Amino acid sequence: MIPHYEIHHGIRLRRILRDKRFVLTTFAKLAGYTRPGLYDNFLKPKIKTEKLMKLLQVIPITLEEFLNWDSLNEQNTPHQGERLLLYFAIHKLKPKQVANSLNIKTDELYEWTDQEVFSTAQLQLLATAIQLDPAYFTNPKTALQEVNWMEAYLDKSMELQQCSRRLKALEKKQPAQI
Repeated sequence: MIPHYEIHHGIRLRRILRDKRFVLTTFAKLAGYTRPGLYDNFLKPKIKTEKLMKLLQVIPITLEEFLNWDSLNEQNTPHQGERLLLYFAIHKLKPKQVANSLNIKTDELYEWTDQEVFSTAQLQLLATAIQLDPAYFTNPKTALQEVNWMEAYLDKSMELQQCSRRLKALEKKQPAQI
């Protein structure tokens, strides 16, 4: 029996839409939402069942598939940005330290985590700076052993990224303090 963790519905929905390559504006229209309305759902830890079912019908997937989503299965190419986040967690690396070793800003490294596929130059930088074998990103088998926990980690990482972006947006809205 696999232990259960609380799925953040909004984060999981966003990941599924990205895995299925939906254009968010188009998906919002098909689901009867505005784009900002759809983004509001991404922030919700629990989406009401009735709303969630309506959104899942547009994809189309079942509630069971939603709850047990596996973005690292053999049909999907592993999302390389998410795999990088997993690597950080497994090896207890701090993104700021990795960014420094890559000679880039931390914000730029976080942009990398949104990328589905890294460029050859990015893979070479990672191989040189932190000795990360590029095969780690291209072989889904390297991630399949504890996929449920990895899915949980990916959900939580994306949730943390959203929180960080919201904080930055709020900081920009704050009037400059004298």
